[in-house]
Amino acid sequence: MKKIIPILVVGFLVLSGLGTVALNSDIKELNFETLDFEHIGDRDTEYWALLVAVGVYADDPQQNRPLMLEEIDDLYGVLLDSPWWSEDHIKVIKGEDATVLNIIAGLRWLDRMEDSDDFSLVFITTHGSPLRGPNGSPMDLPPKDEDDGADEILASYWSFAYSPLFIWDDELNVLLNRLESQGVCLIVDSCYAGGFNDPPDWNKTYRNILPFQRKDYTMSSTEWIEGFAEDVRGQGRVVLMGSREDEVAYSGGFAPYLIDGLRGFADSDMDGVISAEEAFFYTEPRTSRQHPTMYDGYDGELPLIDLTGRLQYYDETNEEQKNIEKEPNRPQMGSGDSPENSIICGYVKDDDIGNPIEDAFIYLRGHDNQWEFYENDTNTDSFGFYSMNVPSGRFRITVYADGYLSEESEPHEIDENETAWVNFSLSPRPPENSVVCGIITDEETGDPINEVNISLLWQGEQNQFYQNDTISGHTGFYYMNVAAGEIELEAEASGYFREYLDDVAIDEFETLWVNFSLSPRPPENSVVCGYITDEGTGSPINNARVTFEWIDVNTGHEYQKDNHTDSSGFYSMNIAAGELYLDIRKQGYEYYDPYRHDSEENKTLWVNVSLKEETIKVDIAKPLRAFYLNNKRITPFIKARIIGAIDIEAYVYESWYWQGEAENVEFYIDDVLKANVTSEPYTWTWTEKTIGRHTIKVVAYDDEGNSASDEIKVWKFL
Repeated sequence: MKKIIPILVVGFLVLSGLGTVALNSDIKELNFETLDFEHIGDRDTEYWALLVAVGVYADDPQQNRPLMLEEIDDLYGVLLDSPWWSEDHIKVIKGEDATVLNIIAGLRWLDRMEDSDDFSLVFITTHGSPLRGPNGSPMDLPPKDEDDGADEILASYWSFAYSPLFIWDDELNVLLNRLESQGVCLIVDSCYAGGFNDPPDWNKTYRNILPFQRKDYTMSSTEWIEGFAEDVRGQGRVVLMGSREDEVAYSGGFAPYLIDGLRGFADSDMDGVISAEEAFFYTEPRTSRQHPTMYDGYDGELPLIDLTGRLQYYDETNEEQKNIEKEPNRPQMGSGDSPENSIICGYVKDDDIGNPIEDAFIYLRGHDNQWEFYENDTNTDSFGFYSMNVPSGRFRITVYADGYLSEESEPHEIDENETAWVNFSLSPRPPENSVVCGIITDEETGDPINEVNISLLWQGEQNQFYQNDTISGHTGFYYMNVAAGEIELEAEASGYFREYLDDVAIDEFETLWVNFSLSPRPPENSVVCGYITDEGTGSPINNARVTFEWIDVNTGHEYQKDNHTDSSGFYSMNIAAGELYLDIRKQGYEYYDPYRHDSEENKTLWVNVSLKEETIKVDIAKPLRAFYLNNKRITPFIKARIIGAIDIEAYVYESWYWQGEAENVEFYIDDVLKANVTSEPYTWTWTEKTIGRHTIKVVAYDDEGNSASDEIKVWKFL
């Protein structure tokens, strides 16, 4: 998730993850008329892009979002597939290079390179936040142009270490206003991105109005702005924002769909050109956890990608494999590779009288430290006691008992060989003196549907709930008793899409009619299949879970099909023709493919995947590219400079960005082993007095002998 968490005050400003403003939509109604793109191929028209992905953050590795770095590489590749784009016209700034100064330098590079015949693209992905002062109040830096009183800010590499080091919306607007391009597309993928829709129509200068002294460490705080606001140039601008002004955004929740659109799926008028507007209208309905927004100030449609001359994607399909006919695999249970050497136990009792509850059903779901998901269940004995073995990792428990409200625990973590106690006190169910009933019909024919499973969820306070279910009869009628309160209903039948209704209120002694019309699923006359292999060895991977999600954005219908690979690494399943998204899970392996696949009627889609083995990861958390004096960081710097002794800190990752553990971490200076640390914190103090250039390297090992390393070149003085 690209959400920014609150940061301690440094200087005058803080970053905050709170949003308080409702969306003030300013989306222009578009006129999709036929465009004349002949001039785009002219020699005088060029395409320029600045792509920025921060993704890693000094002093706070848990804020790291590696997907940002992967997505910007993917976007870069998609642009180069179009003949309008070339490598020397695209600047990429990412990772620890994504400092405020480098981002500003990138925008100034763009300003120098483009002219009035050109088109410019600026893509930025990082954490985002409204701007707030040390007391939490919103802040709107001059010009005072925010309806909610708060500017929006984007985090740089140093933002969590030095809170004033961010890019804010007005600053970005000034820099964009310098561009002469006939069309400018700004794409912001961050939390609260909806605030970056400032139109390019104001010409206020920033000189001498900054309320604090921004340290940029190589130039004066206003040098970069000299001349920028004196000659503001308005241009046709389209701003695509990954979220609303008042909501958080999630890694993988916006950019992959946008990239899919630019790959060609967004070409709604089939003219061979993808415009920024088409890309937005493709992306918007596919983002389920956030709400992309758009500001459109371009006359017509702003063209971004030429499909007619683009390079063809490499087809991994093996022609020989197309002729292989295999029966779809039967689902298999999880492999259970993680040792279940930890114990979860506890007591379940009546909340009113304290008596133990016998035969309560305990259901546990969780994932181990390799993010392999699992589930387990048991029942309480006559003393209300339960116990089960689990692997180390994260889990959540739900308890069910006849006559009682069910209860779900908060997420818990458990280490290897640990015993965790989780007790429950269940409240008796309230009286079910109300009725919910209705008729289930086929949406296309209007005929009643027999044997539809109707599930009801009643929700109370403090994670308490209970579930009822029933089956519709031959007339499509269903009926069940329920307690007064808030309920959710779900209707599911074989061959139909599931329908869901939430936030339904029912009073005591009320009879509430809720009818459902179910849409038939399309026929599953397509096949998706393939082989899953180890990227390093080429060996087949057995028992990998392969899941395809089928969606229809026009109707909002979706469903999932999954299977497991056999001993040859092969999987196969029948599925409906349409838009598919793939997920593969196998303990010990990494996989990330957020992009679209398509199945066709009566055809076989081969999707072969090589999985990369998941290994240990390590970074040097200290020193960074900064100036250090006697173990204290004084200021960021172009290169690492050290005076005196310094603590060298290694940060070991688990599941991309959460902190993990290593069997041991070795510390090297100029390839000479200096220390071997076997427990946290993974730190070694370099006290040697020396003058000159050196290489610091750390090597981390896991319990299986896998290793990872990181190094940094430094200058040390004494």
